[in-house]
Amino acid sequence: MGVEHDGFNSYSFSMMPAVYLKTFGCKLNQTESESIAQDFREEGYRVVSEMKHADVVVINSCTVTHRTDAKCRRSIRHVIQVNPDATVIIVGCYAQVDSETIAKIPGVDYVLGTYQKSRLFDYFPRIGKLSHPQITVTPVKQLRKTRGHRIEHFDQTRAFLKIQDGCSDCCSYCIVPFARGPSRSVPLEEVIEQAERLVANGYREIVLTGVHIGRYGQDFSPCLSLSRLLVRLLNVQGIQRIRLTSLDPGDITDELLEVVSREERCCRHFHIPLQSGSDTILSAMRRKYTTSMFQKKIEKIQAVIGHFGLGMDVIVGFPGETERLFNETVRFIDTLPLSYLHVFPFSVREGTDAAHLPDHSSPFIRAERARQLRDLGQRKRIQFMKKWVGQSVNVLFETRNQMGWMGGFSSEYLRVEIPYQEKLINQWVSVKIQDVMHSSVRGKAVGIN
Repeated sequence: MGVEHDGFNSYSFSMMPAVYLKTFGCKLNQTESESIAQDFREEGYRVVSEMKHADVVVINSCTVTHRTDAKCRRSIRHVIQVNPDATVIIVGCYAQVDSETIAKIPGVDYVLGTYQKSRLFDYFPRIGKLSHPQITVTPVKQLRKTRGHRIEHFDQTRAFLKIQDGCSDCCSYCIVPFARGPSRSVPLEEVIEQAERLVANGYREIVLTGVHIGRYGQDFSPCLSLSRLLVRLLNVQGIQRIRLTSLDPGDITDELLEVVSREERCCRHFHIPLQSGSDTILSAMRRKYTTSMFQKKIEKIQAVIGHFGLGMDVIVGFPGETERLFNETVRFIDTLPLSYLHVFPFSVREGTDAAHLPDHSSPFIRAERARQLRDLGQRKRIQFMKKWVGQSVNVLFETRNQMGWMGGFSSEYLRVEIPYQEKLINQWVSVKIQDVMHSSVRGKAVGIN
């Protein structure tokens, strides 16, 4: 007897048209790909894991660095080589800022921008190769609103909830405002409805995503705030844990800290982009804080929250970053209670002001500085993990079986592994930490909560 798939037997399911999705970039892009996959399912497609079996291939692109641009182009060519008969659709940030370059790749059928991504079937009428690629890209200056997602299922036990898109800050190095437009918030009731849908589908942790979630509600009249949204979400029946993604120091208000401190369901985890530990470079980047302001914010979080996980981003080799200024960054980061560090060598993005600044460092210098900071980040990660040995933490475990181990995250974003037990998937498990590995800790399950 055939396996049933949403009302179809296995034979009819295999006769449905197939779509393969490839995603580059951030958690928001990954969330949007889940939404695209659901759109295809609702149109009668099945989502496949191998591109060679697909009638349609969608690549959700990223343009945060020139390397991601190159990766996207290589992936497009690879898809066309492996499956030349597939309808190839390129969407997302790279498609928004450089659609002509993408369209010149033989075999591309549709190039769709940021606005079109969430309305894909308005621009893609049917399966089939085109004699000439169709480009549809709305200028980001025309974007005034954004919509949420109706996503029923994710591939992991944590669900991602889009609350915002775009950025209005215009840092001197960043291409994102050119790719996604100004900051735009998902209407409050849409956010609440999606949260209720996710809880009803069994998700125990919801991760709030966007480009600049700290600006949530600032484009509404009257204005809302991230802290007020958080209060509304915590009133949704069945929500068990909420995690925030990247926040600038100025986004972490006293009101937000007060909500997080009084509510155990809010994760004790903040990801705060530093970008540089030199005030000279921060000014050139047009960041809205100094190192002193950053440090005071960390101290405030510690005073209000207590123990928490701190993640950061940093860019090395920014134009004008001398050895002395780089060493300022090293020394500053070494003073912070860091749990992990994401390091990015500076990448020239045409159209940004930083592309035209003098005193660019060589690729060798950028690579060497990145190596030094990654080494420092790893030392800080090990220090953070060692503090948890002998303590018990509450962990939500994921589904994957990796060589007999399963992993999940604590509230503080501590990655915890225990011997694999299928019954513990999507369960809260109290784990006593015993060993420190390279990027995770291992322990013993001592109770299911």
